Amino acid sequence: MSGDPQPGPIFLPQITIQSDVQAVIDDIRQGTSVSEDIWISCYLRGEPSLHCKATVLLDDDGSSITMEGRDGVYIKAASSAIYEVSCPSLGINPTRLRAPKVVYRDLKAQQIPRAISSFDIAPNGSVYATGFDNGSIAISSVSSSSASRLKTGKPHASTITSLRFFPSSEVLLASSLDMSLSIISAIDLTVPRQFKGHSRSVTDTAIIERGKNVISSGKDGTVRLWDVGAGKQIRMMGTEGWSPVLKMAVGANTTQIRPSSANNDTLDGISPAQSFMDGEIGTQDKVLCCALQNGRFSILDLNTKMAVYNSASNVPSSPLHAIAYNSERYLIATGSGQGVVTIYDTRALGTDKGMLFRCQRNEACIEDLAFSEQTSAPSPELVVGTVDGLPFRLAIDTTGPRVVEELVGFDCDPVRVVRTAAGHTWVAGDDGLVRKF
Repeated sequence: MSGDPQPGPIFLPQITIQSDVQAVIDDIRQGTSVSEDIWISCYLRGEPSLHCKATVLLDDDGSSITMEGRDGVYIKAASSAIYEVSCPSLGINPTRLRAPKVVYRDLKAQQIPRAISSFDIAPNGSVYATGFDNGSIAISSVSSSSASRLKTGKPHASTITSLRFFPSSEVLLASSLDMSLSIISAIDLTVPRQFKGHSRSVTDTAIIERGKNVISSGKDGTVRLWDVGAGKQIRMMGTEGWSPVLKMAVGANTTQIRPSSANNDTLDGISPAQSFMDGEIGTQDKVLCCALQNGRFSILDLNTKMAVYNSASNVPSSPLHAIAYNSERYLIATGSGQGVVTIYDTRALGTDKGMLFRCQRNEACIEDLAFSEQTSAPSPELVVGTVDGLPFRLAIDTTGPRVVEELVGFDCDPVRVVRTAAGHTWVAGDDGLVRKF
């Protein structure tokens, strides 16, 4: 199956607020000042932007914060770290602005922040891992906002492109621009396994079930399946036209996507009857979604090793830098280098109903995407990390996309990684900070 119609994107509004608004509120609560102005800006593509001031002060009895917007922008404090902003002239209904619950800072790097290139939170929630552009990795405790590092190490020679904790929370899978990936102890950062085979940079990784097998993707246009215990490559699979893979997402094949007759060859010349090889564990019911540099995405069936879907190129053509897959909701989301987020229904791929919508706020590259883990929510939600440092949460309604929450507290530094876990959203990027929402 391939191809879906490409309607124009729906333009979504954007709200920005002074990055240190929480510090302003704290000053007023502590009596440092009686009131103070903060700035708010509202944007909608094709419309004049609106910039205004809002006054922050204590209410008459001095017990809670009051916020007074001006110039057609309305704001109120919904809780200690959540505000609601609306702008009727731009059609912006009351929208949450959420400040981080915790900001983790590296005290050793406050003068010259080290940009975070990769991040992951351990499944047990006790520690997180950060990767940097010199090939180093740090393991830090979540119990202190001072980001007290438990361990640091340098397992790679160049930028860490991906970090994934194994289910045990005691082992990490890392990849790098140095064309290798490694298995790393999260206890002491020793490296019992390192895998080489890619001929260009490794861009992303995935762990299959408990971690007997792992997958890597690269700019050489391949994805590779590895046997962790044996320390060897099981097989290599190539993308359509060997287009570089920039990101990938793995999940259950809940819709049982089947290949069309146009894709009846396996990716590496092995027939379906021979597609299961020694060392493969847990791949039978999985699909791999690959975001490609040519602006398309491909779905690979890890059971048959066949490409079961190749999308049409996004319009205007732009590399896909992010992809997320929610098997329970039958959704795939992609993010392009021109700021376009596209949502697909996996049950209807290849038909005119396969693409649900395309949306865009501006032309800032989409760096990462993560579906919310709250499957009981009435509408699926997607966290979007952007290179302009203005991440947001998108609700996917039957009527279309809605920005339901702006994640604030950033000062225009690019966001590189977003993760959702245990009801929290984690964001990390070039300012060297990790934020927990």
